[in-house]
Amino acid sequence: MPASTGSLTKAGAFLQLHFPREIIILIKKAGMLQGQEGKRMARNKTAQGGISLRRKVTAWLAAILLVTMLSTGIATMAGQWTVRSFDMLLADNAVCYTVQNALKDETQAFARYVRQPTSETEQAYTAACTASEQSLAALPFDYARIGEERYARTWNLLQGYAGYRQERDAFLQLSPSADTYIEQMYHVMALQDYLAEYALRLTQATLEQENALYSSTAAHIRHLPWLYLGLFLTAAVLVLLLIRVLSRAVVRPLLRLAQASRSIAEGDFSRPDLPVKSSDEVGRLTGTFNQMKHAMAQQLTTQQALHREEVRNLALEKDLEHTRLEVLKSQVNPHFLFNTLNMISCMARLEDASTTDQMIVHLGSLFRHNLRTKRQQITLEEELDGLEDYIYLQQMRFDGRITVEKSIHVQSAAVLVPSFMLQPVVENAYSHGLKSREEGGRILLRAWMQGKVLVLTVADNGKGMTPEELDAVQTKIAQSEQTGRSIGLGNISRRIGMLYPGGKMQVYSRADCGTVVRFELPQTQQPEEKEETLS
Repeated sequence: MPASTGSLTKAGAFLQLHFPREIIILIKKAGMLQGQEGKRMARNKTAQGGISLRRKVTAWLAAILLVTMLSTGIATMAGQWTVRSFDMLLADNAVCYTVQNALKDETQAFARYVRQPTSETEQAYTAACTASEQSLAALPFDYARIGEERYARTWNLLQGYAGYRQERDAFLQLSPSADTYIEQMYHVMALQDYLAEYALRLTQATLEQENALYSSTAAHIRHLPWLYLGLFLTAAVLVLLLIRVLSRAVVRPLLRLAQASRSIAEGDFSRPDLPVKSSDEVGRLTGTFNQMKHAMAQQLTTQQALHREEVRNLALEKDLEHTRLEVLKSQVNPHFLFNTLNMISCMARLEDASTTDQMIVHLGSLFRHNLRTKRQQITLEEELDGLEDYIYLQQMRFDGRITVEKSIHVQSAAVLVPSFMLQPVVENAYSHGLKSREEGGRILLRAWMQGKVLVLTVADNGKGMTPEELDAVQTKIAQSEQTGRSIGLGNISRRIGMLYPGGKMQVYSRADCGTVVRFELPQTQQPEEKEETLS
Protein backbone atom coordinates (compact mmCIF):
# COMPACT_ATOMS: atom_id res chain seq x y z
CA MET A 1 0.00 0.00 0.00
CA PRO A 2 2.64 2.64 0.80
CA ALA A 3 4.49 1.85 -2.40
CA SER A 4 1.31 2.11 -4.46
CA THR A 5 0.27 5.36 -2.83
CA GLY A 6 3.71 6.86 -3.39
CA SER A 7 3.73 5.95 -7.07
CA LEU A 8 0.27 7.48 -7.52
CA THR A 9 1.33 10.71 -5.86
CA LYS A 10 4.49 11.01 -7.97
CA ALA A 11 2.60 10.31 -11.20
CA GLY A 12 -0.08 12.85 -10.36
CA ALA A 13 2.52 15.49 -9.61
CA PHE A 14 4.30 14.75 -12.88
CA LEU A 15 1.11 14.94 -14.95
CA GLN A 16 -0.09 18.16 -13.33
CA LEU A 17 3.20 20.05 -13.25
CA HIS A 18 5.89 18.72 -15.55
CA PHE A 19 3.87 17.99 -18.71
CA PRO A 20 1.99 21.35 -18.97
CA ARG A 21 5.21 23.28 -18.37
CA GLU A 22 6.85 21.59 -21.40
CA ILE A 23 3.86 22.48 -23.56
CA ILE A 24 3.92 26.10 -22.44
CA ILE A 25 7.65 26.42 -23.15
CA LEU A 26 7.29 25.01 -26.69
CA ILE A 27 4.26 27.16 -27.48
CA LYS A 28 6.04 30.28 -26.26
CA LYS A 29 8.99 29.51 -28.53
CA ALA A 30 6.65 29.08 -31.50
CA GLY A 31 4.86 32.33 -30.67
CA MET A 32 8.13 34.26 -30.41
CA LEU A 33 9.25 32.94 -33.78
CA GLN A 34 5.95 33.84 -35.43
CA GLY A 35 6.10 37.31 -33.91
CA GLN A 36 9.61 37.89 -35.28
CA GLU A 37 8.55 36.69 -38.72
CA GLY A 38 5.49 38.96 -38.64
CA LYS A 39 7.64 42.01 -37.77
CA ARG A 40 10.01 41.15 -40.62
CA MET A 41 7.06 40.96 -43.02
CA ALA A 42 5.77 44.33 -41.83
CA ARG A 43 9.19 45.91 -42.46
CA ASN A 44 9.29 44.46 -45.97
CA LYS A 45 5.79 45.70 -46.68
CA THR A 46 6.63 49.21 -45.48
CA ALA A 47 9.95 49.38 -47.33
CA GLN A 48 8.59 48.23 -50.69
CA GLY A 49 6.04 50.39 -52.40
CA GLY A 50 4.08 49.84 -55.56
CA ILE A 51 0.66 49.34 -57.02
CA SER A 52 -1.37 46.35 -55.95
CA LEU A 53 -1.80 43.46 -58.36
CA ARG A 54 -5.52 44.08 -58.58
CA ARG A 55 -4.98 47.67 -59.71
CA LYS A 56 -2.37 46.62 -62.26
CA VAL A 57 -4.60 44.01 -63.82
CA THR A 58 -7.61 46.32 -63.67
CA ALA A 59 -5.73 49.09 -65.48
CA TRP A 60 -4.54 46.79 -68.26
CA LEU A 61 -7.94 45.20 -68.68
CA ALA A 62 -9.56 48.64 -68.78
CA ALA A 63 -7.18 49.70 -71.56
CA ILE A 64 -7.89 46.55 -73.56
CA LEU A 65 -11.61 46.95 -73.02
CA LEU A 66 -11.46 50.60 -74.07
CA VAL A 67 -9.65 49.79 -77.33
CA THR A 68 -12.04 46.93 -78.04
CA MET A 69 -15.10 49.07 -77.35
CA LEU A 70 -13.66 51.90 -79.46
CA SER A 71 -13.04 49.65 -82.46
CA THR A 72 -16.44 48.04 -82.10
CA GLY A 73 -18.14 51.41 -81.79
CA ILE A 74 -16.38 52.85 -84.84
CA ALA A 75 -17.21 49.79 -86.92
CA THR A 76 -20.83 49.86 -85.81
CA MET A 77 -21.25 53.57 -86.46
CA ALA A 78 -19.60 53.35 -89.88
CA GLY A 79 -21.76 50.42 -90.87
CA GLN A 80 -24.93 52.08 -89.64
CA TRP A 81 -24.08 55.31 -91.46
CA THR A 82 -23.40 53.47 -94.71
CA VAL A 83 -26.53 51.37 -94.48
CA ARG A 84 -28.63 54.39 -93.57
CA SER A 85 -27.32 56.36 -96.56
CA PHE A 86 -27.96 53.59 -99.05
CA ASP A 87 -31.35 52.84 -97.49
CA MET A 88 -32.48 56.40 -98.11
CA LEU A 89 -31.27 56.35 -101.71
CA LEU A 90 -32.88 53.00 -102.41
CA ALA A 91 -36.10 54.23 -100.82
CA ASP A 92 -36.03 57.38 -102.98
CA ASN A 93 -35.46 55.29 -106.11
CA ALA A 94 -38.35 53.04 -105.15
CA VAL A 95 -40.64 56.06 -104.69
CA CYS A 96 -39.61 57.48 -108.08
CA TYR A 97 -40.22 54.13 -109.75
CA THR A 98 -43.61 53.92 -108.05
CA VAL A 99 -44.52 57.40 -109.34
CA GLN A 100 -43.58 56.41 -112.90
CA ASN A 101 -45.68 53.27 -112.77
CA ALA A 102 -48.60 55.07 -111.15
CA LEU A 103 -48.62 57.79 -113.86
CA LYS A 104 -48.40 55.13 -116.56
CA ASP A 105 -51.30 53.18 -115.04
CA GLU A 106 -53.36 56.36 -114.78
CA THR A 107 -52.71 57.19 -118.46
CA GLN A 108 -53.85 53.74 -119.56
CA ALA A 109 -56.90 53.77 -117.29
CA PHE A 110 -57.83 57.24 -118.60
CA ALA A 111 -57.65 56.04 -122.22
CA ARG A 112 -59.85 52.98 -121.54
CA TYR A 113 -62.39 55.05 -119.66
CA VAL A 114 -62.59 57.64 -122.49
CA ARG A 115 -63.05 54.92 -125.15
CA GLN A 116 -65.56 52.89 -123.14
CA PRO A 117 -67.13 54.81 -120.23
CA THR A 118 -68.52 51.97 -118.12
CA SER A 119 -68.72 51.53 -114.36
CA GLU A 120 -65.77 49.09 -114.40
CA THR A 121 -63.48 51.41 -116.40
CA GLU A 122 -64.58 54.30 -114.19
CA GLN A 123 -63.61 52.39 -111.02
CA ALA A 124 -60.23 51.43 -112.51
CA TYR A 125 -59.61 55.04 -113.54
CA THR A 126 -60.51 56.38 -110.07
CA ALA A 127 -58.19 53.85 -108.38
CA ALA A 128 -55.34 54.77 -110.72
CA CYS A 129 -55.78 58.49 -109.94
CA THR A 130 -55.73 57.78 -106.20
CA ALA A 131 -52.54 55.71 -106.56
CA SER A 132 -50.87 58.52 -108.51
CA GLU A 133 -51.73 61.10 -105.88
CA GLN A 134 -50.48 58.86 -103.07
CA SER A 135 -47.17 58.10 -104.81
CA LEU A 136 -46.60 61.79 -105.52
CA ALA A 137 -47.29 62.63 -101.88
CA ALA A 138 -44.62 60.11 -100.85
CA LEU A 139 -41.87 61.88 -102.81
CA PRO A 140 -39.17 63.45 -100.54
CA PHE A 141 -39.41 67.22 -100.72
CA ASP A 142 -36.71 68.36 -98.25
CA TYR A 143 -34.24 70.73 -99.89
CA ALA A 144 -31.51 70.07 -97.32
CA ARG A 145 -31.66 66.31 -97.92
CA ILE A 146 -32.31 65.89 -101.65
CA GLY A 147 -30.38 68.85 -103.02
CA GLU A 148 -31.17 71.60 -105.53
CA GLU A 149 -31.62 69.56 -108.72
CA ARG A 150 -33.91 66.88 -107.24
CA TYR A 151 -35.87 69.56 -105.41
CA ALA A 152 -36.46 71.48 -108.67
CA ARG A 153 -37.49 68.37 -110.62
CA THR A 154 -39.79 67.24 -107.80
CA TRP A 155 -41.40 70.70 -107.73
CA ASN A 156 -41.95 70.62 -111.51
CA LEU A 157 -43.56 67.20 -111.27
CA LEU A 158 -45.88 68.18 -108.41
CA GLN A 159 -46.93 71.47 -110.04
CA GLY A 160 -47.34 69.78 -113.40
CA TYR A 161 -49.61 67.12 -111.94
CA ALA A 162 -51.70 69.77 -110.18
CA GLY A 163 -52.28 71.58 -113.53
CA TYR A 164 -52.89 68.28 -115.34
CA ARG A 165 -55.50 67.28 -112.76
CA GLN A 166 -57.50 70.48 -113.41
CA GLU A 167 -57.40 69.98 -117.18
CA ARG A 168 -58.29 66.28 -116.83
CA ASP A 169 -61.26 66.93 -114.59
CA ALA A 170 -62.49 69.75 -116.90
CA PHE A 171 -62.28 67.43 -119.94
CA LEU A 172 -64.29 64.72 -118.22
CA GLN A 173 -67.08 67.25 -117.64
CA LEU A 174 -67.43 67.82 -121.42
CA SER A 175 -69.97 66.04 -123.56
CA PRO A 176 -68.54 63.82 -126.31
CA SER A 177 -70.55 65.89 -128.80
CA ALA A 178 -68.92 69.15 -127.76
CA ASP A 179 -66.86 71.01 -130.39
CA THR A 180 -63.74 71.15 -128.16
CA TYR A 181 -63.99 67.56 -126.92
CA ILE A 182 -61.35 66.07 -129.24
CA GLU A 183 -59.00 69.02 -128.87
CA GLN A 184 -59.24 68.94 -125.07
CA MET A 185 -58.66 65.16 -125.03
CA TYR A 186 -55.39 65.47 -126.97
CA HIS A 187 -54.35 68.30 -124.68
CA VAL A 188 -54.79 66.09 -121.61
CA MET A 189 -52.84 63.26 -123.27
CA ALA A 190 -49.99 65.68 -124.01
CA LEU A 191 -49.92 66.69 -120.36
CA GLN A 192 -49.70 63.00 -119.42
CA ASP A 193 -46.64 62.65 -121.64
CA TYR A 194 -45.05 65.68 -119.97
CA LEU A 195 -45.67 64.18 -116.53
CA ALA A 196 -44.05 60.91 -117.59
CA GLU A 197 -41.04 62.87 -118.85
CA TYR A 198 -40.83 64.79 -115.54
CA ALA A 199 -40.96 61.53 -113.56
CA LEU A 200 -38.23 60.00 -115.71
CA ARG A 201 -35.95 63.01 -115.22
CA LEU A 202 -36.54 62.90 -111.47
CA THR A 203 -35.57 59.22 -111.40
CA GLN A 204 -32.41 59.97 -113.39
CA ALA A 205 -31.46 62.78 -111.00
CA THR A 206 -31.99 60.47 -108.04
CA LEU A 207 -29.76 57.79 -109.60
CA GLU A 208 -27.04 60.33 -110.35
CA GLN A 209 -27.11 61.58 -106.75
CA GLU A 210 -26.93 57.96 -105.52
CA ASN A 211 -23.90 57.25 -107.69
CA ALA A 212 -22.12 60.34 -106.39
CA LEU A 213 -22.85 59.41 -102.78
CA TYR A 214 -21.73 55.81 -103.35
CA SER A 215 -18.43 57.01 -104.82
CA SER A 216 -17.69 59.27 -101.86
CA THR A 217 -18.80 56.62 -99.35
CA ALA A 218 -16.79 53.85 -100.97
CA ALA A 219 -13.63 55.92 -100.56
CA HIS A 220 -14.22 56.07 -96.82
CA ILE A 221 -15.20 52.41 -96.58
CA ARG A 222 -11.94 51.34 -98.22
CA HIS A 223 -10.06 52.91 -95.29
CA LEU A 224 -12.05 51.09 -92.60
CA PRO A 225 -10.10 47.78 -92.79
CA TRP A 226 -6.88 49.64 -92.03
CA LEU A 227 -8.53 51.33 -89.08
CA TYR A 228 -9.78 47.97 -87.79
CA LEU A 229 -6.34 46.44 -88.27
CA GLY A 230 -4.72 49.25 -86.30
CA LEU A 231 -7.16 48.88 -83.44
CA PHE A 232 -6.68 45.09 -83.43
CA LEU A 233 -2.90 45.42 -83.33
CA THR A 234 -3.16 47.92 -80.49
CA ALA A 235 -5.35 45.53 -78.50
CA ALA A 236 -3.01 42.62 -79.28
CA VAL A 237 0.02 44.59 -78.04
CA LEU A 238 -1.82 45.48 -74.84
CA VAL A 239 -2.77 41.82 -74.31
CA LEU A 240 0.82 40.69 -74.82
CA LEU A 241 2.03 43.32 -72.36
CA LEU A 242 -0.60 42.17 -69.86
CA ILE A 243 0.51 38.56 -70.27
CA ARG A 244 4.12 39.58 -69.67
CA VAL A 245 3.21 41.60 -66.59
CA LEU A 246 1.11 38.77 -65.18
CA SER A 247 3.86 36.27 -65.91
CA ARG A 248 6.47 38.30 -64.05
CA ALA A 249 4.16 39.38 -61.23
CA VAL A 250 2.11 36.21 -60.71
CA VAL A 251 3.17 33.12 -62.64
CA ARG A 252 6.86 33.05 -61.74
CA PRO A 253 6.30 33.69 -58.01
CA LEU A 254 3.57 31.03 -57.96
CA LEU A 255 5.89 28.51 -59.63
CA ARG A 256 8.48 29.24 -56.94
CA LEU A 257 5.78 28.81 -54.30
CA ALA A 258 4.74 25.47 -55.81
CA GLN A 259 8.33 24.22 -55.80
CA ALA A 260 8.82 25.33 -52.20
CA SER A 261 5.51 23.66 -51.25
CA ARG A 262 6.70 20.36 -52.71
CA SER A 263 9.85 20.62 -50.62
CA ILE A 264 7.79 21.22 -47.47
CA ALA A 265 5.51 18.29 -48.36
CA GLU A 266 8.64 16.11 -48.48
CA GLY A 267 9.59 17.34 -45.01
CA ASP A 268 12.39 19.68 -46.12
CA PHE A 269 12.21 22.95 -44.17
CA SER A 270 15.85 23.89 -44.78
CA ARG A 271 15.37 25.78 -48.06
CA PRO A 272 15.96 29.55 -47.84
CA ASP A 273 13.00 31.92 -47.71
CA LEU A 274 11.46 32.99 -51.01
CA PRO A 275 12.34 36.59 -51.97
CA VAL A 276 9.58 39.17 -51.50
CA LYS A 277 9.97 41.54 -54.47
CA SER A 278 6.70 43.48 -54.27
CA SER A 279 4.09 44.63 -51.81
CA ASP A 280 1.09 43.49 -53.85
CA GLU A 281 -1.01 40.40 -53.17
CA VAL A 282 1.61 38.00 -54.52
CA GLY A 283 4.30 39.62 -52.39
CA ARG A 284 2.13 39.33 -49.29
CA LEU A 285 1.35 35.72 -50.20
CA THR A 286 5.06 34.96 -50.50
CA GLY A 287 5.80 36.58 -47.15
CA THR A 288 2.92 34.71 -45.52
CA PHE A 289 4.22 31.47 -47.02
CA ASN A 290 7.64 32.09 -45.47
CA GLN A 291 5.99 32.79 -42.13
CA MET A 292 3.86 29.66 -42.44
CA LYS A 293 6.94 27.57 -43.24
CA HIS A 294 8.70 28.67 -40.05
CA ALA A 295 5.51 28.15 -38.02
CA MET A 296 5.04 24.65 -39.45
CA ALA A 297 8.64 23.74 -38.75
CA GLN A 298 8.30 24.89 -35.15
CA GLN A 299 4.91 23.18 -34.82
CA LEU A 300 6.36 19.92 -36.13
CA THR A 301 9.14 20.13 -33.57
CA THR A 302 6.56 20.85 -30.87
CA GLN A 303 4.35 17.95 -31.93
CA GLN A 304 7.28 15.54 -31.97
CA ALA A 305 8.21 16.59 -28.45
CA LEU A 306 4.59 16.32 -27.31
CA HIS A 307 4.27 12.88 -28.90
CA ARG A 308 7.32 11.61 -27.07
CA GLU A 309 5.93 13.05 -23.85
CA GLU A 310 2.50 11.54 -24.52
CA VAL A 311 3.96 8.07 -25.16
CA ARG A 312 5.89 8.27 -21.91
CA ASN A 313 2.80 9.42 -20.00
CA LEU A 314 0.63 6.70 -21.53
CA ALA A 315 3.09 4.10 -20.32
CA LEU A 316 3.03 5.73 -16.90
CA GLU A 317 -0.79 5.77 -16.83
CA LYS A 318 -0.86 2.10 -17.77
CA ASP A 319 1.39 1.34 -14.84
CA LEU A 320 -0.82 3.46 -12.60
CA GLU A 321 -3.96 1.61 -13.68
CA HIS A 322 -2.28 -1.69 -12.95
CA THR A 323 -1.29 -0.39 -9.54
CA ARG A 324 -4.83 0.81 -8.80
CA LEU A 325 -6.23 -2.61 -9.74
CA GLU A 326 -3.79 -4.36 -7.45
CA VAL A 327 -4.69 -1.98 -4.64
CA LEU A 328 -8.40 -2.64 -5.10
CA LYS A 329 -7.81 -6.37 -5.18
CA SER A 330 -5.90 -6.16 -1.95
CA GLN A 331 -8.66 -4.09 -0.35
CA VAL A 332 -11.60 -6.28 -1.30
CA ASN A 333 -11.46 -10.05 -1.61
CA PRO A 334 -14.66 -11.14 -3.36
CA HIS A 335 -14.55 -14.71 -2.04
CA PHE A 336 -14.08 -13.48 1.51
CA LEU A 337 -16.90 -10.97 1.08
CA PHE A 338 -19.34 -13.54 -0.34
CA ASN A 339 -18.50 -16.12 2.33
CA THR A 340 -19.04 -13.53 5.04
CA LEU A 341 -22.40 -12.47 3.57
CA ASN A 342 -23.47 -16.13 3.32
CA MET A 343 -22.56 -16.64 6.98
CA ILE A 344 -24.57 -13.55 8.02
CA SER A 345 -27.50 -14.78 5.91
CA CYS A 346 -27.45 -18.17 7.67
CA MET A 347 -27.43 -16.45 11.05
CA ALA A 348 -30.41 -14.32 10.01
CA ARG A 349 -32.35 -17.47 9.08
CA LEU A 350 -31.51 -19.09 12.40
CA GLU A 351 -32.78 -15.98 14.16
CA ASP A 352 -35.91 -15.98 11.95
CA ALA A 353 -35.02 -12.54 10.45
CA SER A 354 -36.32 -13.24 6.93
CA THR A 355 -36.20 -9.60 5.81
CA THR A 356 -32.58 -9.24 6.85
CA ASP A 357 -31.84 -12.56 5.15
CA GLN A 358 -33.36 -11.39 1.85
CA MET A 359 -31.53 -8.07 1.97
CA ILE A 360 -28.20 -9.84 2.53
CA VAL A 361 -28.94 -12.27 -0.32
CA HIS A 362 -29.75 -9.42 -2.71
CA LEU A 363 -26.69 -7.46 -1.56
CA GLY A 364 -24.48 -10.46 -2.23
CA SER A 365 -26.08 -10.95 -5.63
CA LEU A 366 -25.47 -7.26 -6.41
CA PHE A 367 -21.77 -7.55 -5.46
CA ARG A 368 -21.49 -10.71 -7.51
CA HIS A 369 -23.01 -8.96 -10.55
CA ASN A 370 -20.65 -6.01 -10.22
CA LEU A 371 -17.50 -8.14 -9.88
CA ARG A 372 -18.15 -11.17 -12.02
CA THR A 373 -17.34 -9.76 -15.47
CA LYS A 374 -14.62 -7.69 -17.13
CA ARG A 375 -16.64 -7.08 -20.30
CA GLN A 376 -17.42 -3.55 -21.41
CA GLN A 377 -20.79 -4.68 -22.83
CA ILE A 378 -23.36 -7.12 -21.46
CA THR A 379 -26.85 -8.11 -22.51
CA LEU A 380 -29.81 -6.06 -21.37
CA GLU A 381 -31.04 -9.17 -19.55
CA GLU A 382 -27.89 -9.30 -17.40
CA GLU A 383 -28.08 -5.57 -16.73
CA LEU A 384 -31.71 -5.87 -15.61
CA ASP A 385 -30.90 -8.86 -13.37
CA GLY A 386 -28.28 -6.84 -11.51
CA LEU A 387 -30.65 -3.87 -11.35
CA GLU A 388 -33.34 -6.01 -9.71
CA ASP A 389 -31.12 -6.60 -6.65
CA TYR A 390 -30.40 -2.88 -6.34
CA ILE A 391 -34.11 -1.97 -6.69
CA TYR A 392 -35.04 -4.50 -3.96
CA LEU A 393 -32.57 -2.93 -1.54
CA GLN A 394 -33.90 0.56 -2.32
CA GLN A 395 -37.50 -0.62 -1.89
CA MET A 396 -36.63 -1.90 1.56
CA ARG A 397 -34.91 1.38 2.35
CA PHE A 398 -37.88 3.56 1.32
CA ASP A 399 -40.49 1.12 2.67
CA GLY A 400 -42.28 0.83 -0.67
CA ARG A 401 -42.92 4.59 -1.07
CA ILE A 402 -41.21 4.52 -4.46
CA THR A 403 -42.45 2.09 -7.11
CA VAL A 404 -40.45 0.91 -10.12
CA GLU A 405 -42.21 -0.18 -13.31
CA LYS A 406 -40.70 -1.78 -16.40
CA SER A 407 -41.94 -1.80 -19.98
CA ILE A 408 -39.50 -3.93 -21.98
CA HIS A 409 -40.49 -4.49 -25.62
CA VAL A 410 -37.25 -6.11 -26.85
CA GLN A 411 -35.57 -9.49 -26.51
CA SER A 412 -33.37 -8.51 -23.60
CA ALA A 413 -30.97 -11.41 -24.18
CA ALA A 414 -30.34 -10.34 -27.79
CA VAL A 415 -29.27 -6.70 -27.32
CA LEU A 416 -26.12 -5.24 -25.77
CA VAL A 417 -25.73 -2.32 -23.38
CA PRO A 418 -22.68 -0.88 -21.56
CA SER A 419 -22.15 -2.68 -18.27
CA PHE A 420 -23.36 -0.80 -15.14
CA MET A 421 -25.28 1.71 -17.29
CA LEU A 422 -28.72 1.66 -15.65
CA GLN A 423 -27.81 1.43 -11.94
CA PRO A 424 -26.24 4.95 -11.67
CA VAL A 425 -29.27 6.46 -13.46
CA VAL A 426 -31.77 4.69 -11.20
CA GLU A 427 -29.65 5.65 -8.19
CA ASN A 428 -29.83 9.32 -9.20
CA ALA A 429 -33.61 9.00 -9.55
CA TYR A 430 -33.84 7.66 -6.00
CA SER A 431 -31.28 10.00 -4.42
CA HIS A 432 -31.95 13.29 -6.20
CA GLY A 433 -35.44 13.03 -7.65
CA LEU A 434 -37.64 11.10 -5.21
CA LYS A 435 -35.90 10.84 -1.82
CA SER A 436 -37.25 14.16 -0.53
CA ARG A 437 -40.87 13.44 -1.58
CA GLU A 438 -42.79 12.20 1.46
CA GLU A 439 -45.69 11.06 -0.70
CA GLY A 440 -43.32 8.79 -2.64
CA GLY A 441 -42.96 8.55 -6.38
CA ARG A 442 -42.62 6.40 -9.45
CA ILE A 443 -39.76 5.27 -11.69
CA LEU A 444 -40.52 3.95 -15.19
CA LEU A 445 -37.95 1.97 -17.19
CA ARG A 446 -38.81 1.45 -20.87
CA ALA A 447 -36.98 -0.27 -23.75
CA TRP A 448 -37.91 -0.61 -27.43
CA MET A 449 -36.26 -0.79 -30.88
CA GLN A 450 -36.25 1.95 -33.50
CA GLY A 451 -34.93 0.12 -36.53
CA LYS A 452 -31.53 -1.17 -35.44
CA VAL A 453 -31.25 1.28 -32.52
CA LEU A 454 -32.07 0.22 -28.96
CA VAL A 455 -33.85 3.03 -27.10
CA LEU A 456 -33.88 3.01 -23.27
CA THR A 457 -35.51 5.61 -21.02
CA VAL A 458 -35.45 5.99 -17.26
CA ALA A 459 -38.11 8.46 -16.07
CA ASP A 460 -39.16 9.62 -12.62
CA ASN A 461 -41.83 12.01 -11.37
CA GLY A 462 -39.56 13.59 -8.77
CA LYS A 463 -38.72 17.21 -8.13
CA GLY A 464 -36.94 17.63 -11.48
CA MET A 465 -34.50 20.42 -12.28
CA THR A 466 -34.65 24.06 -13.25
CA PRO A 467 -33.19 25.04 -16.65
CA GLU A 468 -30.06 26.36 -14.91
CA GLU A 469 -29.57 23.11 -12.97
CA LEU A 470 -30.15 21.06 -16.14
CA ASP A 471 -27.55 23.11 -18.04
CA ALA A 472 -25.05 22.60 -15.21
CA VAL A 473 -25.64 18.82 -15.22
CA GLN A 474 -25.29 18.59 -19.01
CA THR A 475 -22.08 20.63 -18.86
CA LYS A 476 -20.63 18.33 -16.22
CA ILE A 477 -21.65 15.29 -18.27
CA ALA A 478 -19.97 16.74 -21.37
CA GLN A 479 -16.82 17.40 -19.32
CA SER A 480 -17.04 13.96 -17.65
CA GLU A 481 -17.06 15.53 -14.20
CA GLN A 482 -18.08 13.18 -11.39
CA THR A 483 -19.75 15.59 -8.99
CA GLY A 484 -23.29 16.24 -7.71
CA ARG A 485 -26.30 14.97 -9.64
CA SER A 486 -24.17 13.82 -12.57
CA ILE A 487 -22.40 11.07 -10.60
CA GLY A 488 -21.56 8.33 -13.13
CA LEU A 489 -23.44 9.98 -16.02
CA GLY A 490 -20.31 11.51 -17.53
CA ASN A 491 -18.60 8.14 -17.46
CA ILE A 492 -21.63 6.48 -19.07
CA SER A 493 -21.83 9.14 -21.80
CA ARG A 494 -18.13 8.76 -22.57
CA ARG A 495 -18.40 4.96 -22.75
CA ILE A 496 -21.43 5.15 -25.05
CA GLY A 497 -19.48 7.43 -27.38
CA MET A 498 -16.59 4.95 -27.52
CA LEU A 499 -18.60 1.70 -27.74
CA TYR A 500 -21.51 2.81 -29.93
CA PRO A 501 -20.66 5.07 -32.90
CA GLY A 502 -23.70 7.27 -33.35
CA GLY A 503 -25.03 6.44 -29.89
CA LYS A 504 -25.99 9.15 -27.43
CA MET A 505 -27.38 9.91 -23.98
CA GLN A 506 -29.80 12.80 -23.40
CA VAL A 507 -31.21 14.26 -20.18
CA TYR A 508 -34.59 16.06 -20.06
CA SER A 509 -36.03 17.61 -16.92
CA ARG A 510 -38.57 20.13 -15.68
CA ALA A 511 -38.91 21.49 -12.17
CA ASP A 512 -41.69 19.82 -10.11
CA CYS A 513 -42.41 17.43 -12.99
CA GLY A 514 -39.55 14.96 -13.13
CA THR A 515 -36.53 13.84 -15.12
CA VAL A 516 -36.03 11.55 -18.14
CA VAL A 517 -32.71 10.03 -19.21
CA ARG A 518 -32.79 8.64 -22.76
CA PHE A 519 -30.22 6.29 -24.33
CA GLU A 520 -29.91 5.46 -28.04
CA LEU A 521 -27.60 2.48 -28.69
CA PRO A 522 -27.08 1.23 -32.29
CA GLN A 523 -26.93 -2.59 -32.25
CA THR A 524 -24.08 -3.71 -34.50
CA GLN A 525 -22.64 -6.61 -32.42
CA GLN A 526 -23.91 -9.99 -31.27
CA PRO A 527 -23.98 -10.86 -27.53
CA GLU A 528 -21.09 -13.02 -26.26
CA GLU A 529 -21.41 -16.05 -24.04
CA LYS A 530 -21.81 -15.30 -20.35
CA GLU A 531 -18.70 -15.61 -18.20
CA GLU A 532 -18.55 -17.87 -15.19
CA THR A 533 -19.84 -16.14 -12.06
CA LEU A 534 -17.93 -15.89 -8.86
CA SER A 535 -19.01 -18.25 -6.12
